[in-house]
Order: sequence, then C-alpha cells, then structure tokens
Amino acid sequence: MPSRFHAITKDEMDQFLIGLGFVPLKLKGVVELVYGKIVPVGGHRLSLRCYTAVDPGGESREKGTDAIRLQLFHKLQDQIVPCGRPQKCLRVESWRDNIGKAICRITAAENLHVCPACGHPMVLRRNGATGQEFWGCSAFRLTGCKGRWSPRQGQLTPGDLNRAVAGTPTSALRP
Repeated sequence: MPSRFHAITKDEMDQFLIGLGFVPLKLKGVVELVYGKIVPVGGHRLSLRCYTAVDPGGESREKGTDAIRLQLFHKLQDQIVPCGRPQKCLRVESWRDNIGKAICRITAAENLHVCPACGHPMVLRRNGATGQEFWGCSAFRLTGCKGRWSPRQGQLTPGDLNRAVAGTPTSALRP
C-alpha cells in the first residue's frame, strides 16, 4: 500500500531540524521555509540546505505541489554553488526517518565527487542533447573548468581530463 501524504507544520519541522543542528535561513526569492547547517564532506566544508515545502505562514503545501529537498552547496568566488546530487523526501508519515536517511546519503564522502582538475565538488548535470547524466565541475560557470565524470564510464577518460586541465589554473581554484 502506498504511503499517504502527511501535512507537516512549521513547528514540527522546527523541532526536528533544529534538533539536528540546522538553523532557519532567510533566502531571497524562496517561498518556503529553508534550514541549513555546515557539514564536512570529503575534506570540504559544505552548506547542507533543507527546502521543506512548508510555506512561511507555517502550513504544509498542498499534496503533490512539492517534496522536501536536501542539497549541498559550497562557496566559490562569493557565490553559492550547488554540488553533489540533490535528495528528495516525500511528505509521508515517515518523513523524519526519510530526511535522516537522505542526510546520511548526501553527506557520505563516497557520494561527493571531486573535480580532478581543480579539486572543487562536482554536481550532477544532464546533457541537454542526449539526456545522459554526468558529473560536472561545480566551478564550470564561474571558472570554465570542464572537469567531468560520467556514471556510464566509471572513471574520467583521458579526453575528459585533458579538456578539464587545458587552460585551468588549478592553484587559483582551490577553495
């Protein structure tokens, strides 16, 4: 039997996430409550954010409008950049357990890929032409680093590494 939707209130979310060391965040242009905390992952200090699907008035959004999402971010040249693979948790009775498991998955060092060209965390991307997923350097938009890894390859190819290293001043890119 499928799990049933569970409306979550601000008070429930506060109690649970603050108990895990999260703090409420005020993010410009975001229409839901967001909590964050700094976590060490694979040698990096990253910001873990939980987008709750609870509106600022404290009420859970309607069923089917959104799920709880967890995402890691890091700071690069004064900009906050997503990294890693986002985790989604459904708003069902077991939401607390689901968030706990998602936090363990998203913060596990083996789930964070690091760019071999510049050392920044990588982010899961999708090739617009082929639809295939690949891991690309989170610094790409700011520095042009082209480090990438494709799950189907299992490792970086020499071509990927050559393209990533060409013209990239790696010493200037370390966080």
